[in-house]
Amino acid sequence: MTNSLDLTAGPISKQLFKLTTPILFGMLLFTLYLMTDLYFVGRLGPDAVAALSISGNAFFLHLGLSFIIGTGAMSLIAQAFGANEYSRAKQVFKQSLVLSLFTGIIAATIGFLFAHPYISFFGGKGLALKWGVDYFQIYSISLLFLLLLHVFGSCYRGMGDTKTTMLIMLQSLVLNIILDPVLIFGLMGFPALGVKGAALASLISQVYGVLIYIYLVFIKKQHIHLNGPWKLDLPIIKQSLAIGLPSGLAYFLITINLLITYRVVSPYGTSALASLGIGFRIVQAIYLPSVAIAEAMAAMVGQNFGAKNNDRVISTFWMGWRISSILMLSGTVICWMFPQVLIQVFSQDPQVIHYGVIYLKIVSLANIAVGTILTVSAVFQGIGKTYPSLIGALLDNALFVIAVFTLPVFFDWGVSFVWWSKLAATVIEMAFCSIWMRHQLNEL
Repeated sequence: MTNSLDLTAGPISKQLFKLTTPILFGMLLFTLYLMTDLYFVGRLGPDAVAALSISGNAFFLHLGLSFIIGTGAMSLIAQAFGANEYSRAKQVFKQSLVLSLFTGIIAATIGFLFAHPYISFFGGKGLALKWGVDYFQIYSISLLFLLLLHVFGSCYRGMGDTKTTMLIMLQSLVLNIILDPVLIFGLMGFPALGVKGAALASLISQVYGVLIYIYLVFIKKQHIHLNGPWKLDLPIIKQSLAIGLPSGLAYFLITINLLITYRVVSPYGTSALASLGIGFRIVQAIYLPSVAIAEAMAAMVGQNFGAKNNDRVISTFWMGWRISSILMLSGTVICWMFPQVLIQVFSQDPQVIHYGVIYLKIVSLANIAVGTILTVSAVFQGIGKTYPSLIGALLDNALFVIAVFTLPVFFDWGVSFVWWSKLAATVIEMAFCSIWMRHQLNEL
């Protein structure tokens, strides 16, 4: 074991800051990573953009699988490091890589074989269908390497190292930015591959990132030695999935919630839908720092829980919650003071601005509640008990669906009722998860 990263000692605020900063920067890089292909492909016209957008829907599959495998790996490795059980950490790391490799190969194979019916089902026609199939077949292979990248990164967070993940993502992003125009437009003597070139550029950059991790883990032996035989350890896999599966399912519920929201907003017209798309992205940007704090908290809680340092587990929660709440409250203030300005960055249409202002003013009131849910979920992840977060997400979705599909039948409250319903459901989820966490912490 080399260069073990200890999160069980030292000032909590300093540890959180050291972990959160690379995670947040990595999230910003990942956002740029997703936008790079779209930026260059947009130069090829609307058919190319449609092909890329339809293919991008499968990204939700990748994230769900990544959370299922990565969350369990992070939690168990953090607990093992906290308890100085490095042989167990090694086994968890190995099993997570085996599981991600097996799952990724299956996902990639299915995606490659069913590319044509998939693109066609989501509306691809003509050039959009042809280019979509070209892009998605290569993108399907990327699912394997994206999954490996996420799981490697989760294991590193469990060991307390978030900086390495950020640096690898930065290198991968730079490589993708360089390769995109070269392969799409045929620069420097390369053939012009169009949207296929965008997919190939992403795949090459992802393979590069995986190779860096392989070098660090298997050759440099950074933080951990994965020596010894590789064989399936079903008890560890079962325990990891028991932690990760609720997190993955909770993510899928977020996706379903968003689809339902689009469905109930659609009767109000295109402007309302456009405002939802814009407002959602603005709010998501406000959430990013709190998401980063929560990921850092999960690693800290895991190590301290493994070390049976229960007081530090509780202190980590309160420190993370305070920082998150300050950031979320600042976001609410900005949304209330400058809602029109924020929407106008993306649209000058008066109706879009009108609906967007309504969205931001109501939904932003839930910011602190969302931040609380994130930090509470981080505690559950760290101690390896994620199903309370899943139950909370199920409760949120159920309440929201019941409200938006029943009450508008009796009352004509307009689109604002959708956002008030979402706010109420979020506050109830926060209260439910917080009470459960308090009971859990009292048992430590």
